[in-house]
Amino acid sequence: MSSASPEAVTESTQTATVTATATEPAIKAPELPVSAAAAAAAVSAAKCEVCGLQDSKYKCPGCMTRTCSLGCSNRHKAETKCSGTRDKTKFVKRSEYDDNILMSDYGFLQDMNRAHANLLHEVNAHGIGIPDKTNNRSAASTPAAQSSADGGPRFTMNRSQKNICSRAKTQRQVQIRYMSPGIQRSKVNKTVWASTWSRLVWTLEIAVPELEPGPTKWIETGFHDVCKLADLWNRLLAFSPKSAVSTDTNDADDKRKRARTEGTIKIQIPSDDGQEHQFRSSIKPEMLQNIKHRFGGKSASDLVWLMRVQDMPANKPTFCKIDADQPLYTQLRYQTVLEFPTVYVYSLMPSTWNGHEITIREACT
Repeated sequence: MSSASPEAVTESTQTATVTATATEPAIKAPELPVSAAAAAAAVSAAKCEVCGLQDSKYKCPGCMTRTCSLGCSNRHKAETKCSGTRDKTKFVKRSEYDDNILMSDYGFLQDMNRAHANLLHEVNAHGIGIPDKTNNRSAASTPAAQSSADGGPRFTMNRSQKNICSRAKTQRQVQIRYMSPGIQRSKVNKTVWASTWSRLVWTLEIAVPELEPGPTKWIETGFHDVCKLADLWNRLLAFSPKSAVSTDTNDADDKRKRARTEGTIKIQIPSDDGQEHQFRSSIKPEMLQNIKHRFGGKSASDLVWLMRVQDMPANKPTFCKIDADQPLYTQLRYQTVLEFPTVYVYSLMPSTWNGHEITIREACT
């Protein structure tokens, strides 16, 4: 037997190794997840979007435009009319919510807290919510300062308003809700509790929607709750300028008094106590003439008298019928009024109110 030389054995082994390596599949290099186009876009996005020369350093809070300097930022605002302020109430997806937006929201809440504190300071400066000195209790502990039935805040009533609410609820079974002093309805309210007669002397609003497009409402002041709406209506229709109280006088006090009541008329109406009480009406002459022309041939009993029920949804307006031939206090029992009653007068029973079907209650219960 012949034996192979060591050099031949080494050469044969190397050849076999090369052959085996050639038959194995080639290992591919892993592909990068970012393509060349995406990389180029990322590089481009890092550039200033205004000049396109320098790398961006800032982002506009309003539109997220990238800028490199103050000059480019001002140029961006001038060209695009961008305010540069982020819309703090804009919806942000959860995937886009980051630390910057979190800090912005935190600042927004701080601003709201600061505005609320300033508003409370302004309210207290106008005397609303001050401590009740009559019983050494804070206003927040009094029932008038607590939340109302609908969950909204209620301002602190003064002593006169508390007395009127208490008397109205216990002796007339009617609940009065007062509004904030700055509201117009609160300004015109002159309702008082007359201790001499133990009754409410109302400010009363009369509304005649059928007078549209002209004025439809006016205010009656000094209406005793023992009087009847029918008498008020009949006396108004019978009123003429000749029956007005004469104001021809040179007395300074009378002139000032006449200036305060200018544009109002005074009318006497009977009551169930046998007396006649005077009230002031702010109805304009042209409105009175329009009412006479439209309703002159009808008595108060032929008309429909309604009062809106409070705390009802806007899409479910509810009214209760009022008997104009009965004293007013009998028609307001178990009702809630906002500052003072508003009575609506129709020639026929209405079916809708602001596009919604009306619900009518036969009695105020």
